[in-house]
Amino acid sequence: MEIGVFQGASVGERPWEDKEPLRLRRDLEVGIAADRAGFDYFWAPEHHCLEEYSHNSASHLSCLAVGMKTERIRLVTGIFNLCPPINHPVRVAEQIAYIDILTNGRIELGTGRGSGSTEVNTFGVDPAETRAMWDESIRQIPKMWTRDLYSYEGKYFSVPERCILPKPISKPHPPLWVTASNPATVEAAAKMGIGVAMFSFSAPEALRPLVELYKETIATRCEPISDVVNNKIMAICPLMCLEDGNLARETYAKSMGAIAPHFTVFFDTIPHNFEKFADETRPISQSRLRQMVKEATVDPELQGPMAIGAPTPEFFHENGMAVGTPDEVYETLRLYQNIGLDQVVTTPGAGWHDPHEMVLESIRLVGEQVIPRLRD
Repeated sequence: MEIGVFQGASVGERPWEDKEPLRLRRDLEVGIAADRAGFDYFWAPEHHCLEEYSHNSASHLSCLAVGMKTERIRLVTGIFNLCPPINHPVRVAEQIAYIDILTNGRIELGTGRGSGSTEVNTFGVDPAETRAMWDESIRQIPKMWTRDLYSYEGKYFSVPERCILPKPISKPHPPLWVTASNPATVEAAAKMGIGVAMFSFSAPEALRPLVELYKETIATRCEPISDVVNNKIMAICPLMCLEDGNLARETYAKSMGAIAPHFTVFFDTIPHNFEKFADETRPISQSRLRQMVKEATVDPELQGPMAIGAPTPEFFHENGMAVGTPDEVYETLRLYQNIGLDQVVTTPGAGWHDPHEMVLESIRLVGEQVIPRLRD
């Protein structure tokens, strides 16, 4: 099982004058440290206007920056929004190929269609159209990479006959991923022959049916949309690994629930969140979004991305949160390995409360004491 890091550029409360640039730079330091420690992958997000939650609007530039400071670790845009009004597919193909050349073939295209209406409405996109936009784009980008002359007449974008340049050095082209959270999307991705990235919101065992669905489908019903079948399924989980397990748990506990109000408001394509805000008129103004985040902090029905409970070793382990000593982190990551995941991507410093020095120490310890055991 491969091991990665995911850096989300969570900045937290204002003032941002110093915090924002510092966090963006430190996210890159995490990627560089992960490369030194022996991690396999660096993932970076693309988000727009998600105050406090994530200030990284350029996933591909994060990957390029880390790639220029490393020589081994692979890089994934997680996610590159493929809605043409947000990122035109020709520009995506050009930029990924350019990064592929400069990083000597280490970039992979992780894709999606936005976290919710806040993002896509910024560009005048209707959330109801994003799935079709993504499907059209993901099928065309590999053709731009592999064909000398490319042309296309589609519903959401068209291209006259052109030679799309540069061409990637990864042959035939970089692997493709998509973010998924439900069985239908996981199955569709497997049929298309692309990798699946999932968030782990509870016990890893709950993901086993999705892993099995993906593996069965890609083995028996795959009709690849490109020349590369990326037969991988991964999940994202929290990480804080220190020699002092209690300190790791106490530190991580300060972040538990901190992003839940933002997640509830911004990720309004998730059924529970959509129902909560169904009466809000879209596009929702940034001023109203700020009010909604404040209101969500006192919402007794708040449902964030991670489990919330007493910060005990048992709680973290049972809910797939790799927090504690190296031995405890190893045992938790084994839960993911046991369900057949190809990759687990950790978030060492997902919140804005984690001290940067601890984050780097956590990465070092995982590299020294956890990754070798998982590979053995």
